[in-house]
Amino acid sequence: MRTFLLFLFAAITNFPALSQALYGSDYITTIEIVFQTDDWHQALNDLQAAGNGGRLLASVAINGVPLDSAGVRYRGGNTSDPSNAKNPLNIKLDFMKNQDFQGYRVLKLSNGAKDPSWLREVLSFEIARNYMEAPKANYASVFVNGNFLGLYANVESINSKFFSERFLSDAGNTRLEGNPSYGFDEILAPPNGCAEGHGAALENLGLLDACYSGHYKLQSNTGWGELRELALLLENDPQNLRSLMDEDRFIWMSAFNNLLANLHSYLGASPRNYFIFKADNGHWVPAIEDLNESFGRFPWLSIPAAGDPQPPLSFFTELDLFQGENDVQKPLLKALFSDASQRKKYVAHLRTMIGEMFTSGWFEQRAEALQNLIDEEVASDGNHFYTHDEFIQNFENTLIDSYDGEDAYGLFPLMDGRIAYLLGLPEFQAAAPVITGVSALPAMPSPGTPVNITASISNGNSAILGHRNNRKEMFELLPMADDGNHGDGTAGDGVFGATLTLEAGGLQYYIYAENSGAGIFSPERAEFDFYEINNFGAVHINELMAANETAVSDQDGEFDDWAEIYNGSSTPVDLSGWFLSDDPQNPAKWAFPNGSFIDPDGYLTVWADNDVAQEGLHASFGLSANGEQLLLTMPNGTVADQVFFGTQAVDRSYARCPNGSGDFMPSAPTFGTDNNSECTTATDDLAEKNVLKIYPNPASDMLFIETNLRSEIKGKLRSAVGRVARGFQFTGSGSVDLSGLPQGLYFLEIEGGGVAKVVKR
Repeated sequence: MRTFLLFLFAAITNFPALSQALYGSDYITTIEIVFQTDDWHQALNDLQAAGNGGRLLASVAINGVPLDSAGVRYRGGNTSDPSNAKNPLNIKLDFMKNQDFQGYRVLKLSNGAKDPSWLREVLSFEIARNYMEAPKANYASVFVNGNFLGLYANVESINSKFFSERFLSDAGNTRLEGNPSYGFDEILAPPNGCAEGHGAALENLGLLDACYSGHYKLQSNTGWGELRELALLLENDPQNLRSLMDEDRFIWMSAFNNLLANLHSYLGASPRNYFIFKADNGHWVPAIEDLNESFGRFPWLSIPAAGDPQPPLSFFTELDLFQGENDVQKPLLKALFSDASQRKKYVAHLRTMIGEMFTSGWFEQRAEALQNLIDEEVASDGNHFYTHDEFIQNFENTLIDSYDGEDAYGLFPLMDGRIAYLLGLPEFQAAAPVITGVSALPAMPSPGTPVNITASISNGNSAILGHRNNRKEMFELLPMADDGNHGDGTAGDGVFGATLTLEAGGLQYYIYAENSGAGIFSPERAEFDFYEINNFGAVHINELMAANETAVSDQDGEFDDWAEIYNGSSTPVDLSGWFLSDDPQNPAKWAFPNGSFIDPDGYLTVWADNDVAQEGLHASFGLSANGEQLLLTMPNGTVADQVFFGTQAVDRSYARCPNGSGDFMPSAPTFGTDNNSECTTATDDLAEKNVLKIYPNPASDMLFIETNLRSEIKGKLRSAVGRVARGFQFTGSGSVDLSGLPQGLYFLEIEGGGVAKVVKR
């Protein structure tokens, strides 16, 4: 057993936060726990047995950053047992005081049981995050009272913070956890007046709240009635799923479960291990959890009879493409697969995942990289459930899992067989349409301007434009036409078009085309990914801060919320009579006073502090750190700009990068000045650490990007006016084709890593 030199918490109360992210995918997080008792294991077992959610007080250090007065408990589930030396952990950092680590207040740690490969959970979540909103995950070395307890999977908790940030919605909205209170092989006796349920299957079980309470965990104040409404829709009106569900997100989730043979999910026996949340737009959205039994570790599609043998490997490799389509106990899958177009969208999403994650070779490379990352930790983990040899072997070979006696199939043979089977099916043999030349004109429209979206489509007989004005909305579906009347050129020329009149705030859109046999999206990860147009006017919102505690003070020394307005034109603008508001139902909530001029290429800051009596520009409302909407409106009632934002970190602003034209992203505040200096900080930091190299710069035809990171890099190249010119995605190194682009200044945005300036010559 290794030992570890603990930090002396009392001596380092001012220790600065380290830059290593809690869920960084290419290193191992270190978590040190100090209990006041040496008999902490028994104490945690006793608290879990009591069943009242009690926690044991502890000091915790995360990557060297100390936090005292945390609360620790063992997590429930089928990998927790009093006899285990290493049980799954839940650490509540704000148990006794208001504190967090990098904005996170709860740590959820899995102990690796049921997965000799140690890859199933972390790697599955990494795949999922490319196509849906899913928890962050990496590995953590956990030490207790100076001793190495072992390696854990460190998975982001799905809670109100998760949903409010991912969907820019109120944290208090209805949220349910699809995890029954009984085991998958059990049946819950229904209360009087209720039908028998089969897990968290979204079945209609009756009119009483009690009909559902044993199958789901309500995580909000109310929600049973809304769940019944959804269940009735699935049962009686499945063709109108979009009226209550963000159905494309459920299609992605279903395709993911099927591809990875993840039966410990909605797909398998007694559906479970997912959350549903009602976003501000009134539609349900999902999030998957608990993926330690993906890749065929949960072998049941229905409750097994006593003595039923475990199915062979072919059961998983040849899992039905549309598993659940005729299952009345899986009303979601039955509804999704009842429509021919939805089936094609489902197959299109599977094609995308197969091509990007598997036939590309990414899966094997990433699995080996993660294996190398944790190899030493696994070898040192005396409390692990498997030997180091079993850890190595489970990539290629099937093992009998010593934890539960079931087969743990080799990851590579399982997925090689699964991909080969799927690609041999008629649905994958059918040639999909080809979408090229996607364009929008004008590229930078003003609010209220008609915009033509066009694309060249071959081998397709119909096309749909999905469009919305911001991330909070559902995509609306608009048919595209090749009739010469929609900005599409000549009728029958293979160019499809549609015309929209845009609102303020920009446009997010994608195109879907299909023929009799197959469909395809552009971009292929839609609706999770999409094309964008910024369409705000010259005067617009450029930066805001909704959790200002110590960053910037007003003339009276008060740290209030604020919003910055930018004039990107070459002439002064009089904002007298313009309005600023946080309420779309009352866009004229606060008026700029007479004499509110803003200079060319200048900034004007408004304090949002609900204190109009103060000197200067002080609005009659404040900004919510939990997220909301901010609108800038002209005197004639036209919305000049609007910004939706989610939960904001303390003393961090939300700023356009590039300055005056790009998307909003978290930033160090640049009060009243150009944002670009802070936009580039994260990328510059990467370059200083030899993590990121961009060359040549200036560039002519090709721009090359290299990193020493094993994780995927995603980003966009924007013109100086904010137009997305190119998108890119690669692991290790890649290139961006600049041919055909006008000369000038561009901004290279690395997702989650800032912005770098690039010159095209």
